[in-house]
Amino acid sequence: MTIFEEIKELVDVPTAARHYGVEVHRGNMALCPFHRERHPSCKLYADHYYCFGCQAHGDVIRLVQELFGLTPIEAVKQINNDFGLGLDVDKPPDVTAVNRRRQEIARQKAEQANIERMYDILIRYYTLLDRYKMQYAPKSPYDEIDGRYVYAVHHIEYAWYLLETFNRFDKEGQKEIKLEVDRIEREYKRIIDEWGE
Repeated sequence: MTIFEEIKELVDVPTAARHYGVEVHRGNMALCPFHRERHPSCKLYADHYYCFGCQAHGDVIRLVQELFGLTPIEAVKQINNDFGLGLDVDKPPDVTAVNRRRQEIARQKAEQANIERMYDILIRYYTLLDRYKMQYAPKSPYDEIDGRYVYAVHHIEYAWYLLETFNRFDKEGQKEIKLEVDRIEREYKRIIDEWGE
């Protein structure tokens, strides 16, 4: 594996773009750094970028080259230094160090994916309860009270509390409420099976 392949495997395009000051928006759309624009037109994928406005495209090395006017090897050295990869650009890569770095990156990505999954569960649960509360509320004192409404009224405050707590916590705090989020996920599935959306 060449040093170029190592760099591309260890640093993804969105991470590098953010690090070098590119304004990245939702869905990894960015304001293209290669032409003036007011709305994001550059899509950042893990292994490449493409601008729908000016057609600029390339991998993470090309991105750094274009941003700083560097040669490919200078861009590799820049990324290596800026991200603390510890690769010796002038020697064949240390397979053990590269594997450790890969494992660390994979661990960080898995951790981030788990945090996003937990947030998604909490927001879906709260949204469902809010919908039940609004949609199934009795219209008059004589209406029969729907079980979905009763369930929502009893649980929505706790769902809101969990969501707010999750948003205020740092990553360590978010991990601490994982068991409760897992319980909420099971409860969410149960009520969807019983009552539907």
